[in-house]
Amino acid sequence: MHNCRFFELRWKKPMKMMNSIIMTGFGRISAACGCHTGRRRKNNEDNFFFAGRYMTSDNNGLGSILEKSFSLKKDRFFAVFDGMGGGEYGEIASYIAAKATEQYLNTEEAANLAGKKDYLEKMCTHVNDRIFKETLRLNAEMMGSTLAGLYFTGSQVWTVNVGDSRCFLLRDGKLQQISEDQTDEAYMKENGIHGRKPYLTQYMGMDPEEVRVLPYADCLQLKKGDRFLICSDGVSDMVSIEFLETMLLQTQSPAKCVDTILVAALEAGGKDNITAIVLEINR
Repeated sequence: MHNCRFFELRWKKPMKMMNSIIMTGFGRISAACGCHTGRRRKNNEDNFFFAGRYMTSDNNGLGSILEKSFSLKKDRFFAVFDGMGGGEYGEIASYIAAKATEQYLNTEEAANLAGKKDYLEKMCTHVNDRIFKETLRLNAEMMGSTLAGLYFTGSQVWTVNVGDSRCFLLRDGKLQQISEDQTDEAYMKENGIHGRKPYLTQYMGMDPEEVRVLPYADCLQLKKGDRFLICSDGVSDMVSIEFLETMLLQTQSPAKCVDTILVAALEAGGKDNITAIVLEINR
């Protein structure tokens, strides 16, 4: 759930993650996904894209954790969506985001590696436009969704995000955020503003005639043993990065990691919907 006031700010591009031993050839991804409504909310406004799977809009989260291994001989995409809007509009927005993502991936192909960034940016534009059209159709005052995703292609992975859902990479014992929060947090610090959560500066569902969608996108070389976490703010607002780092280092399977994350977020209060995807690179 987000404050939806919109700020238009310019942001500095974050530093790239350092690349160490590069993985060559094709490997496999061990993946797991969990989604819980939380303790405070009646509706689940989160959704996900788990290499083609996602939930309907009238869901109450997942009853069990999804777990599967995927070959990297084929491009794979995983993402988390956090919807926003009054009434049932949040869950509608996140569902449309997942469905529009599937439609785009099934009909559009990236020509080559150099074109992957453009491909992902166009995907975000497509999703944004679909949500905005539905906002008009429903005569809703506002409806939108974040997106945080990882696009695996060969020995590389692209991070893409719109909004403040996050992607993390655990490599060589260190957990680092590899997405960029698109909020007015810097503005708040500069102006001494306290007592509220940062507003989003970008989300999907904006009027395309007034605001351009500007997703953050960057590419990394994969390394055997890399672990990734994609999550909504129901995780990142409730669980410390120190806990996540230790847990991802010590817990064996991605499914167990997801289960531990959900339990930790719930025990911390479960104030928001909770969604987490954990992925591990294998050979």
